[in-house]
Amino acid sequence: MSFGYALKRFREERGLSLRELGKLCEIDHAYIHRLEKDEKTAPSEQVIDSFVRNLKLTPRRARLLRLLVGKSMNEELVDVFIEDEERPLDLLEPSYQMSFRGKRPESKDEWRRHIDRLAALFDDEEV
Repeated sequence: MSFGYALKRFREERGLSLRELGKLCEIDHAYIHRLEKDEKTAPSEQVIDSFVRNLKLTPRRARLLRLLVGKSMNEELVDVFIEDEERPLDLLEPSYQMSFRGKRPESKDEWRRHIDRLAALFDDEEV
């Protein structure tokens, strides 16, 4: 899960139930539930705009939510980009697509280390 996970997290941070968000957005709460469970994965731009507006997302969080549409990412990776506001969102897609020798990162700290290494590689390429 990724879009659905982030949507649920943002909704819960605002202290809204599914029904309350549904009323604010004029969207069936059952549809929102299916989005949060990743049973539906392609909300329209209009639906996303309504979530952004009614959840009062910052521009960065709105961009993150849009980047997650249709993707299935590790929840710990999504958490890193939600919690670390200074972490560039341009690193989300490469982090998600990285291949690993051995096991994939499982904790937020492991993801942070991998993302930091990736950022350092991009910085070295720019020099």
